[in-house]
Amino acid sequence: MSLATNSNESYCTFTLASDVTAGGLPSEEEIAKQLESNDPKIKRHALKAAIMAMLGGEALPRILMQVIRFCINSDDKPLKKLCMLYWEVVPKYQEPSSDEVLRAASGGQPVQRKLLPEMILVCNALMNDLNHPNEYVRGSMLRFLCKVKDEEILGPLIPSIKACLSHRHQYVRKNAVLAVFHAHRLHGETLIPDGPELVD
Repeated sequence: MSLATNSNESYCTFTLASDVTAGGLPSEEEIAKQLESNDPKIKRHALKAAIMAMLGGEALPRILMQVIRFCINSDDKPLKKLCMLYWEVVPKYQEPSSDEVLRAASGGQPVQRKLLPEMILVCNALMNDLNHPNEYVRGSMLRFLCKVKDEEILGPLIPSIKACLSHRHQYVRKNAVLAVFHAHRLHGETLIPDGPELVD
């Protein structure tokens, strides 16, 4: 059996049971409009539709900024969970230009991955959740970070992850240990070389 080549397939670690596909998925414009709603239920429905569409191969470039503007700071717990699922499947890097691809194909310099500028805002929101006063928000964010493979996203969050190792609540400490283990296993010497000593 061949390995998944689609980046969404390699990142996808969940099954989303939903009724949003009944009657077909809404268009990108409809999803964007629904995300602006003040009703968390409508936002949840729209975000589920966006996740399903992206897993089906749709790009939906406009939706990322809508999620950042209207969903990222929500206190609605189901919406927060859906945001984490969305961060798993959303493309995080800019598409290489045709010149870069041609240069790499002709034996030149390999294509350098460039993080989308919007992902800086996402990293900021992830850091806010890592420093949240509610221990369950912190713990669930630490658990989510165990699924993130991108060094550019994990890097700025390492100090906050380390701070969670000494949190008063066991749930946060346990998930912080898992996040440190994951980051060290993937990017040990470059990202968190002191990982083993931290969890001893």
